[in-house]
Amino acid sequence: MAVKRILVTGAGTGIGRDAVKALSVLGHTVIATTYSEAQAEQLRQELDASVQVFKLDITVAEDREKIADLNLDVLINNAALGDSGSLAEVDMDRVRKLFEVNVFSTLALSQIAIKRMVSKGGGTVVFISSLAGRAPMPFLMPYSMTKFALSAAAAGLRDEMKV
Repeated sequence: MAVKRILVTGAGTGIGRDAVKALSVLGHTVIATTYSEAQAEQLRQELDASVQVFKLDITVAEDREKIADLNLDVLINNAALGDSGSLAEVDMDRVRKLFEVNVFSTLALSQIAIKRMVSKGGGTVVFISSLAGRAPMPFLMPYSMTKFALSAAAAGLRDEMKV
């Protein structure tokens, strides 16, 4: 197995944290990023010193630029927000925030990684979606809509990168 240089967003909790641990055990060079410096510090204390950890709020352009020179083989887009509510009543600012994090900022970060991957001749971008992005779920639609959009973007990007 070839060792890969892998960056995982949203590594402060859940799937992201577990992915970082599993990938590092397999011997990959892993970079774990978190929403806040407090999460980053907690993760540093839990992980082997070989795992690089830093704060990367994907909604902040300056934070996204931190990955421009990392020469990644794999980007795992895991950072996301969840929210619920009835579409008949949910505040549109909450929906906009979900799209900003789960779709727009995820794509902006991916574009930075892809630019470098194209120049070096290859790489892999993974988008973590959800079953909620495949089947509408009442009262979970604010989140569901973003995951539908992310799944569509990933499918389209996959085909574009083949050209």
